[in-house]
Amino acid sequence: KSGAFAVAMDVDAAGLPFLKNMQPPAGSKSVEELAEIVKAVGIPFIVKGVMTVRGALKAHAAGAAAIIVSNHGGRVLDQCSATAEGLKVLVDGGIRSGVDIFKALALGADGVVIARPFVTAVYGGAEEGVKVYIEKLAGELEDTMKMCGAENIAAISRDMVRI
Repeated sequence: KSGAFAVAMDVDAAGLPFLKNMQPPAGSKSVEELAEIVKAVGIPFIVKGVMTVRGALKAHAAGAAAIIVSNHGGRVLDQCSATAEGLKVLVDGGIRSGVDIFKALALGADGVVIARPFVTAVYGGAEEGVKVYIEKLAGELEDTMKMCGAENIAAISRDMVRI
């Protein structure tokens, strides 16, 4: 009824101990359980918080339209893989600047998700706060592209960064 073009489910913390006895039950989902959710939603479904190829394949088999790779923001498992190591579709977690965007794209991301800083921008400055933050990101990305010799987004390549 909201007119949303897609629905996302955050699965980052499905294994957290404090979620064990929640109602409705939180935790890992089988492909079949995830497929039921995908079907019930009726619009493109995005799974956020995928960390492994196995998880990506599971989301695909369940009918997810997209995934967002995330390492739980580094808070849940601080020793887990960096998001840049598991790039699949969209990357979330630790992306805070235009330079971060450039690095993620250079390492193969199709795009990035920046969530928390936008919450701060919205509460701190409403529409103007968001506008200023977007302009900051765009300026940093453009400067980084110029310094690395990328004429456009498509020209950003892995050989322009070191990991």
